Amino acid sequence: MSKAQQIPDLGPLEFQLLRILWKSAPASARRILECYNRKASRPLKYTTVMTLLSRMVDKGVLEADRSRQPYEFRPRVSREQILRHRVRDFVDRFFEGSAADLAVRLVQESELSEESIQRLELLLRQKAASQREEK
Repeated sequence: MSKAQQIPDLGPLEFQLLRILWKSAPASARRILECYNRKASRPLKYTTVMTLLSRMVDKGVLEADRSRQPYEFRPRVSREQILRHRVRDFVDRFFEGSAADLAVRLVQESELSEESIQRLELLLRQKAASQREEK
């Protein structure tokens, strides 16, 4: 999936299956089911996983290698692409497009270690320097 293409919304189960594939692709539906059920409070059935995987292929999020049995699935979108899309969507919906408002809220509501504060300070200094260079 190219950056220009819109990343479709994923349901919670679809997202969980995608997370499994980011760690262990390519994988068969059976393997994905086993990985999911190891940690799940409510195990899924094989047919449910196959239905979800097929939908994700139709959405363009996964690709399926149907040249072999069992089929193997692999992601067509990276974790970074999904995060970028989800964060942008969240900021647009809840913060009227202001990423700074989200960042301020996160800092206000979170316990931050000294290391985290230093990382944030460094990031802000780098961002300020970068914007000065662009002008």
